[in-house]
Amino acid sequence: MQLFSYLHRNGFILGTIACFLLAGIPAVIAADGTTASLSPGSNISVLTSPRGAEVYLNGEYRGITPIKMEHLSPGTYIVDIRMNGFRNETFQRTLTGGSTVEAGINLELLSSLPAPTGNGSIAVDSNPGGASVRLDGNAAGTTPAGRAALVLNEIPLGNHTVTVELAGYPPYTSAVTVLKNQVVKVNADFVTRSPTIPGTPISTTDRREPAPLSPLTAAAAAGLVGLAAVFRRS
Repeated sequence: MQLFSYLHRNGFILGTIACFLLAGIPAVIAADGTTASLSPGSNISVLTSPRGAEVYLNGEYRGITPIKMEHLSPGTYIVDIRMNGFRNETFQRTLTGGSTVEAGINLELLSSLPAPTGNGSIAVDSNPGGASVRLDGNAAGTTPAGRAALVLNEIPLGNHTVTVELAGYPPYTSAVTVLKNQVVKVNADFVTRSPTIPGTPISTTDRREPAPLSPLTAAAAAGLVGLAAVFRRS
């Protein structure tokens, strides 16, 4: 009887504990489900015009547009968009828990980008004026009279050859380097041979005059002339 009474009493206690444990399991499961629903993943949606651009998330390829990148952890992300024939686009977004970021990008054609400017000018002057000017072998104009110069605009950057020709004089040739948005000056001085830029013009007026005699040489020459006259008289 005592053993039966002991088992009966302890069995009631154990049963009571088991009931409490079983009743608490659904509550724990429900709590876990509630916690999970409070922390959804974050998303980034990308749409481009035109469609079909490649999308990279932090350097990792994720697909082509339109695309929705889901279940992302909170943090900062760098999105790269690439498509042949269009300029690459890059943007950065910071995600918080459960947030969704949408980005619409109009891709820009490479051909629509402004072409880089690469021109300069050459100012050609001659003394005297009226000379014909050739640039890299092609006729470019005539130098005006006076102190004015013939200005050649929109000349591509780099090295060029300027040739200035004037009737009665050998041609003047100079190598010049055109720089961006700058003017290179060329002065073809046919008369005085004093150009303002590197190059040596040749002038047909370059003639050497005889050097003057020294006084001693002049006296000796006069004496010889006198002796010759005496001999002729005798």
